Amino acid sequence: MPLSRLLLIVTSIFVFSADLAQAQSRRPYTSEFSFRFNYVEDENFSGPNGSSLEVKDDLGFGFAYLYNKTENFAIGGSFDWIGMNYTSHAKAIDPSNDDFSYSNRLYTYSLNFDAVYYLLNKPFSPFVAGSLGWTTIDSNIATGPSYGWCDWYSCYVYQPTKVESGFSYKLGLGLRWDVNRDFAVKGTYQWSEVDVDVAGENPNFTTWRLELVSRFY
Repeated sequence: MPLSRLLLIVTSIFVFSADLAQAQSRRPYTSEFSFRFNYVEDENFSGPNGSSLEVKDDLGFGFAYLYNKTENFAIGGSFDWIGMNYTSHAKAIDPSNDDFSYSNRLYTYSLNFDAVYYLLNKPFSPFVAGSLGWTTIDSNIATGPSYGWCDWYSCYVYQPTKVESGFSYKLGLGLRWDVNRDFAVKGTYQWSEVDVDVAGENPNFTTWRLELVSRFY
C-alpha cells in the first residue's frame, strides 16, 4: 500500500474518532423500541443428599421499551423468554439401586421494569442497568393428566406442568453505540437472580445480550 494512502486512512480514522468524541447524543425525550438476543450461560445447582441440576446454555429473545428522560437516565419495561435443556440427578437411597437422572427442557418468561444510566452523553457510552421483574419458570414436568378440546378450526391438548414464579432482580453493565439518530446497538453483561426454590436455592443466571434499538422522536 502506498504511504500516502496509508496516511490518508490513518488521518481519516483519527478525524472520525475525534468527531465521535465531540459529538453529543440526541437521547433526551425520545422513545426506544428494541429487539434483543439473550445468550444465557449454563448453570449448575447442588441440592440435598447429593442431588444436582444442570441447565444448559441457550439463546433466548426479548423486546423492550425505554423512555429517555434525560441525557443519561432512561426508564421502561421489557419482556424476555428462553428455553433451556436441563438434566437433574438424584442419588439412590439404597446403594444397590442405580442413581436417577431425568432430562427435559424448561422455559422461562420474565416481565421487567428497567432503569438505565448512561455514563456519557456521547454516541459511544458505557451504562449500568437494573431491573425488577416477575419471572415464571416452567419445568415442563407433568403434574396431572392432559386433556383436550376442539373447536370449529382445530383440536388442542393441554398438559399441566410444574411451574414456579417469583420476583427477579437483575444488574447489568454495557456499552451503547448510537449508529445514527434513529438506530443504536447495545451490548450488555447481566447477572440475575430469581426468588424461587430450585434445588434448594434461588437460581441465578449470567446473560450476554445484543440489542438492536430503534429510536422515535
